Amino acid sequence: MHVDGFIAPGFAPVQAAFEENFAIHGEVGAALAVRLRGAPVVDLWGGLAEPVSGRSWEHDTVQVVWSVTKGLVATCLAILIDRDRLDPALPVCRYWPEFAAAGKQTVTVAQLLSHQAGLPFLDEPITLDQVAMPDALADALAAQRPVWEPGTAHGYHAVTWGFYASELIRRVDGRTVGAFLAEEVAGPLGLDAHIGLPAAELPRLAHLTTIAPSDPGLLDLGSELGRTMLALPELAAPGADHDPSVLTWEVPSGLGVTNARALARVYAMLGAGGTLDGVRLLSAETVADVTSTVVAGPDRILGDHTAFSLGFMKPETTFFAVSPDPAAFGHPGSGGPLAFADPATGLAFAYVTNGQSPLNSDVRALGLIKAVRECLER
Repeated sequence: MHVDGFIAPGFAPVQAAFEENFAIHGEVGAALAVRLRGAPVVDLWGGLAEPVSGRSWEHDTVQVVWSVTKGLVATCLAILIDRDRLDPALPVCRYWPEFAAAGKQTVTVAQLLSHQAGLPFLDEPITLDQVAMPDALADALAAQRPVWEPGTAHGYHAVTWGFYASELIRRVDGRTVGAFLAEEVAGPLGLDAHIGLPAAELPRLAHLTTIAPSDPGLLDLGSELGRTMLALPELAAPGADHDPSVLTWEVPSGLGVTNARALARVYAMLGAGGTLDGVRLLSAETVADVTSTVVAGPDRILGDHTAFSLGFMKPETTFFAVSPDPAAFGHPGSGGPLAFADPATGLAFAYVTNGQSPLNSDVRALGLIKAVRECLER
C-alpha cells in the first residue's frame, strides 16, 4: 500500500501511524491533514477510493463524511451570528414563525443548535422526496411536537439537526445551506467541500465500505435511538453514500462531501479566531461564543455523557475524546472520520476514511491524534 503526500520535519511518526492503520487496522482508503498555528504540517492520503474496481485514493479524492458535516453547517451559522443576523438567545420562531407550532414557541436558537429542542426524529420519517422540496420539509419540521420539554434535557439529533439548522439559514439568509457553504466558506477559503454534490464531481468520490460490521440486533428500531438514527431511512440504504440520486440533495447532517485537507483548513481558521491566510470569516469573539459549551451531561439519545456548543461537539465525551482541553471543539462522523480544533495548542486535525467502523472511539483516529500530540511534545 502506497502513501502519498507531505509531512513537515518532525512529523515522521504521524506518517508511520497512518501507514500502520493500513497494515494492522484494516484501513481501506484514507486521508489525514494537520495544521499547526495555521500552517500545514501533515497532508497524507493512501489506499483505495473504490475497493471493487481498485481505484486508488488520489490527492483530490473526496468522500461522504457523515456527521462531520455538522461542523461545516455550524460554521455557516456562526457567520450569520457574527453578522448579527442570527441571535442564539432569541426564539427560533422570530426567524421561522411556523416553528412555534406544537408548543415550540419558546425554543431558542441556542437550544435548537445544542440538541436540547427535543426534536431528534419526526413522527413520520423524512423522505428524499421531501428533501427535494424544502418548503414541504419545512412544514413537517415545524409541525413536529417535541419528544421532551425543550431545555430540560439534551439528546443527539443525528439527522434532524441539519434540516432544522439549514431551514434556519434559509429563513435568515434566503440561500440554502449548500449555497451558503459554497459562497461564504468554501469559496473564500478555497475548500473542496459540498453539501449537495454536483454530478461532475462524482468520479472523484470515494466509496464507503464496512471493515467491522455492527450487530443490527443492537439497534431497537422502535426506540428513541433507533428512530433518531433512521429519521431519514433512505440514508441507510446500501450504496446511498455514492448514489447520485441521493448525493444531489442537501442532507446537511450527514451527506457533506469533502476531504481532510478542506476540513483542516476550516478548523485552522476557527482555531485561530476566524482568520486563515489573510481571509477573515469570523471575529474571535464569535468563535469563542459559538464553540463554548452550552450543554453537557447524560445524552438522552446516545445514552452516554455528551457536550455541545452551538453545533459543535465538545471533547468531554467518549464519542469525541480528542483533547484533554475543554476549549477544543469539532465533530465526529459515523464510521470513523472526525475533525477538530484545539486552540490551546494551535492544532487543527482532520481524518477521513472510507473504511467504516461502528466504534465510537475509533482506534485509527485516536492513534493518529496520539502520534500528532507526541510530535508536538518533543
